[in-house]
Amino acid sequence: MDLNSLRKLVEGQFLRLEGNAFQDCMDRLGLELYPGDYQPVRAAGPKGDTKNDGYCPKARVFFAAHATRGERIDKTKAKIRGDLEGCLQEHRDVRVWRFLTNDTVQGDVDQFIDNELRLLYPGVTIEVWGLKTLADEVSKLRRDQIDRIIDVITVDEPEFEVVVLSHVTTGRDLWPILSGCLGWLEHVEPDDCTDEEQDLIDATIQTFRDWSDISSDIEFSRSSVRDAQRSITAILDELAEKRFSFYAGSKDNYPLTGGPSPFLGTVAIFKVVRLDCD
Repeated sequence: MDLNSLRKLVEGQFLRLEGNAFQDCMDRLGLELYPGDYQPVRAAGPKGDTKNDGYCPKARVFFAAHATRGERIDKTKAKIRGDLEGCLQEHRDVRVWRFLTNDTVQGDVDQFIDNELRLLYPGVTIEVWGLKTLADEVSKLRRDQIDRIIDVITVDEPEFEVVVLSHVTTGRDLWPILSGCLGWLEHVEPDDCTDEEQDLIDATIQTFRDWSDISSDIEFSRSSVRDAQRSITAILDELAEKRFSFYAGSKDNYPLTGGPSPFLGTVAIFKVVRLDCD
């Protein structure tokens, strides 16, 4: 499994988590990032968790974990302010306060933190790790650490299955595949490519993967999607000029993880075929 596929897998696992399940997952992350220092905390007694879901007594890093997916912006702001100020009141020498969420941080929330909270508390490093930051940080770790954090066993070679691919010539045809997948299988290409042809194919595949990575960020804008589709069409046209055809398809319910309860997702499959010369 390549790094981009792994990152999408981790994002998908985080998106599934709610409430205590997300906090438990963040505890596992803390234990891997700060071995011998991180201490999970849960609510107990009249003071609850003292606005602290976990902390590092030595490094003085405090964590607040909250699954904010689908939550209103004003509610998220209130949660962040309340947890931060409560933590500072209850604990001494807070060097880093880190808010962990399984959602993409909204611009209004980011501005609120930067323009208000960081000005109010300049002696504290205030960080927000949203979905993509969490996935990036986890993906840097060893595979066995990742497995422990997301509580699955990743696999590299799922069982073989035949998938029908379609000849695609426009970005409009390819976009539903790129925007709907969580990962990719290794692409197939001709064996007799020159170095120049290999560079073209490699650049094409990487560009399509990059578009897939950011597809969720631009889907809200029809004009942005059309711009992406036009760029993809231009790349496909360049392939055609070099006498290559591009085929693509997807496989649903593909086991991206192992274990007794595997995480299933959609993967994209690409194939580049050399056209016969007349």
